[in-house]
Amino acid sequence: MSSEEVKAAAEVDIEALAAAEANAESAKAKRPKPRRMRDMALSMAVLLVPLGLFYWAWSWLAEDRQVSVVDTAENYATAASLGLPAIEPELGEDWKPISTHLAADGTVTTLRTGWYSPDGNGLQMSETSGDATEVDEGLTGAGTPVESAGIEWASYELDSGEAWVAVIDGATVVLSAETDGTADLDDLAAGVAAAS
Repeated sequence: MSSEEVKAAAEVDIEALAAAEANAESAKAKRPKPRRMRDMALSMAVLLVPLGLFYWAWSWLAEDRQVSVVDTAENYATAASLGLPAIEPELGEDWKPISTHLAADGTVTTLRTGWYSPDGNGLQMSETSGDATEVDEGLTGAGTPVESAGIEWASYELDSGEAWVAVIDGATVVLSAETDGTADLDDLAAGVAAAS
């Protein structure tokens, strides 16, 4: 073999070696690094920290929520003039009336008052000269007996929560609450009992 052939063969070997090294580096670069537990924990922190901050901020903002209080006096006076007992429950100052609606349809008069409880739950008290189905069509049948503040109520499970029904002073009284506010029904019933 001549020196030129040896030189050419060496150059080919050097080029092949350089190409092999380049391929190895390329393969190494394409292969992902193995994940460590620390990497996963940091990824979760990136997701959970903003969610935690959002939840904390939402709770803080909703902590002392102000509600719009309505004057129920006019509807109660009108309902009384139409023959309803217009029971104004005796509740603490933390209970706020947030809505009122009076409907007189022929011989049936219905007075609805929405209440905001101290625990932040919305409840409704309805009085009607008709039967309970005038308030909610789901209030049929005998219901489950419940005693609260000396009054026998019939309890009904509704899609939206729970309702208690009793006949007081000749009118059908319906107390209703969404699922979160059912614990406050007893307090509202006590306020009704104290006022009737």
